[in-house]
Order: sequence, then structure tokens, then C-alpha cells
Amino acid sequence: MTEPSQHQTKYARRTTGVPGLDDVLHGGVIPAAVYIVQGSPGAGKTILANQICFHRATQGEQCLYVTLLAESHDRMMEHLAPLGFFDKNQVPDSIYYESAFGTLETSGLDGILRLLSRERKARNASLIVLDGLFVLEETAHSEAEFRKFINNLSTVAHLTGSTILLLTNSARSPRSPEYTMVDGWLELGTQQAEYQSFRYLQVHKFRGSGFISGRHMTRISDAGIEVFPRLESSVGRTHETPAKRTLLETGIPMLDQMLGGGVRYGSATLLVGPTGIGKTSFGLEFIGQCSHAEPGLIFGFYEHEEDLLEKAELLGIDLEPLVHAGVVEVLWQPATENALDQLGYKLLDAVKRRGVKRLLVDGINALRQSTAYPERIGPYLAALTNALRAEGATVMHTLEPEELIGGEIKVRLGSMSAVAQNIVLLRYVELENETRRTLSIIKVRTNRFDPGIREFSITGDGIQIGERFGHVDDELKGHAHPRGSEGDS
Repeated sequence: MTEPSQHQTKYARRTTGVPGLDDVLHGGVIPAAVYIVQGSPGAGKTILANQICFHRATQGEQCLYVTLLAESHDRMMEHLAPLGFFDKNQVPDSIYYESAFGTLETSGLDGILRLLSRERKARNASLIVLDGLFVLEETAHSEAEFRKFINNLSTVAHLTGSTILLLTNSARSPRSPEYTMVDGWLELGTQQAEYQSFRYLQVHKFRGSGFISGRHMTRISDAGIEVFPRLESSVGRTHETPAKRTLLETGIPMLDQMLGGGVRYGSATLLVGPTGIGKTSFGLEFIGQCSHAEPGLIFGFYEHEEDLLEKAELLGIDLEPLVHAGVVEVLWQPATENALDQLGYKLLDAVKRRGVKRLLVDGINALRQSTAYPERIGPYLAALTNALRAEGATVMHTLEPEELIGGEIKVRLGSMSAVAQNIVLLRYVELENETRRTLSIIKVRTNRFDPGIREFSITGDGIQIGERFGHVDDELKGHAHPRGSEGDS
């Protein structure tokens, strides 16, 4: 991340109205500057520029949108009309659209410059969009002519205090004049990860200010474009907040005893086990202890609210009244086609909105599957855990490994174990011609704990944990620990 510059400007920043973009730009664009927005066709350049125009119009500013393409403005309006930011009442009084295609054909680059200067003055426009810079590149007779045009645009911006956005499909060398001479360069693109495609925004240059570097996932919806700054670069900048010494009950007395009295306030507990073993049931016991003083949240991917309420009822947990009273909220999202940062911000917003103190993230595997860059998951989880702890949330995560019954659990915890203060391992074992459930504590960072292996059962009165295994204890311990360690991340 680029640190904010100490450079001072006589112009106050202008917000863009694009959710998340102002965070990436440390507050918005700087007036009297020229910015390139570059991206392939369909990347969202036109939507982004129009979204900024309509936002600036709501702030009482005048905007000039000049196109160099043959597409009619009526057709553009048809495409923009369904988007949430579009307001036809702003056109043409606050946002004026002008086609310069004919001017370019008859008068070249000098004609375009004269048109921009004339219309800017006539409209008193503080924001100018020139859509189709690549057309000018193709029209210019030489590199020197094109460089002169970019320089003249910068002069117009600096003399008038206007912000100028240049939209282009071109992906030329970063040393090309349009990139070296402008004040900023933003790129919109797509990233293919197997069968899934991710949209992103990257700031390559932002003169006179710091910005959050790297790629940030974006989304185009009915509302327009939304940018999700990389979570580890935005919420992960504060020092880790130590968990309070207060211990919270899990809702399972024997588990509390094994953990040394419960889970520490603000800590993260990882429940590791195969499908059907009871991870969600353990989480529901924890959430069942919520109250108005300790609101709860279930953030899940695989089970809807109705399924969770039914499962809780079968465990003897009276969860439905807590949900109806607003003490517990259930947020479900499909485990497919998610953007990692979008999920993180959605979770953090829900925690902040209600002051959540008990949180169940049911299916952390879905977070791992939602990233286009697997190497991010370690820093991402560390930042997310730190942010949740700073909000005073005590978390239980569920994680499903590959192995179903017996043998070595084939999952590398690595980055997961590094952010979890407590790790509880749930397994199936085959004993005396029966498939039985066992529990053991792998890690408690700040407390002494019982490392013994115990059988547990899921009953109508909740989860019941029995005594330690006796003569089979040594046999089970040989398979009890997942592969990997905190250093694997």
C-alpha cells in the first residue's frame, strides 16, 4: 500500500460516488488533474465514468461527457437507464453529452481541443469525460502530435481546475506519453480463475496522493460499479487487539471444561471435522447462548435459516425466538460465484451494524474457494480476524477437511491455525463395529487445556461429551492431528 503523500493542493478532493473507489484513492480524485481509465471493451469504463458524472451532478456540479465513438447517445442512455445511479432529470442541464466524432474527422486533434475548451466554458463544467482516447491515438499523425494533445489537456485542467477523465481501450507500454504525462492511471480488467471470471480495478499512478496499490475486486450490478478494496490492505492496518481475559461459555459444559473454562472473549475457534460430524451443531450451541447484551450472527454458506432453526430445535436449542427478537441474525449466501473481499465486507458490516458479540462462520471453506489468488488467504484471514476482534466479536469457524473416516486428516491448516486461538478436532472412528464421533482439543493459545480424546453424541438435549477414552486412547492419538502447523502459511 502506498502511504498518503504530504503534498498539499489548493483544491479539495472530489468524491466519485463509486462505493469503495474513494477508499482506494484515499478520498477521491483531485481537481485540476487528468486521469486515464483504461480497460478492454466491456470492462466497465463507460459505466464508471457516468456513475462519477451523476454523483458529481448531485453535488451541484456541471459535467461534460464527450464521445469519440460512432455509438449514439440515445443508445448509451438505454444502457444506463436501468442502473441505480441514472437520473434522466440531470440530462442535459447538469450532464451534457456531446459527440465529437464529426469534429475529429474534419478538424483533427486541434479541433477536439477547441471543442473541449469551448464546451467546458459554456457549461462551466468541473468534470470532463473524453470517451475514446484510443481513437485519437489512431488519428494522430505522429507520437509528437499525440503527446502535444495530452500536454494541452493537462494545461486546460490546471488552468480551469477541472477534472478530466480519458477513457481508452488501449493497453500500450506504461512509458507511452498518455501514461507518463497524465496525473493518474486507473485500469479496469478481468481475471480468469478456472471457470470463474473476476473483475478488478488497479491504480497504477495517482500523482499528488497516496492510494491503495494492487488489484481490488469489482462488481457491476443494477446499482452500477462497486469496488472492494483488498481487505488486508484496508482493515488490516491496525495493530492486533488482544482478546480480553473474560471467558465465554460455549453452551457445552464439558467442552468449556476441556478448554480451561470456555473460549476467551474476542478469540477465534476453529471447528475442524468431516461432513455430518456436528460442526454446525457445536456452533449452534455457542450461538444459543446469545442475549440482547451479546447479540449473535450466523454467517453461513450451506444451510438456510429454516434448516438451521430446525437443526437447533432437534438439539433442544430455542433459537427461533432469538432470531425473531433480533438477538440472532442469520445471513446466508451461496457458496458459489462469490468475491472474497465482498464476503469480508458483508460480514464486517453485519457485525458492526448490530454490535455482534458471538459469531458463527459456518463454512470457512467457502471463503477459501472465493479467491482468485489462493496465496491471499493467509493475510486475508489474519486481517479479517483482527478486524472482528477489534469489534469485540468472539468467533467460531467451521472447516471441512477431505478425509471422512479414520486415517490422517488431510487438510493443511496453515494460515487457518495461525489466526485461530483454539482448534477443536472432530472425527469419525470405527470402534467395535460402530462408527462413533470423537472430539479432541488441538490448541488453546492462552490457556491450559485437556488434550484427551473423548466420544460425543448429538441428542435432543444438545451435544453430550463423555469421559476420556481408555485403552484405545493411544491408538486414536496416532491419527488425531491434522497435517501442517502454524508455520505452513
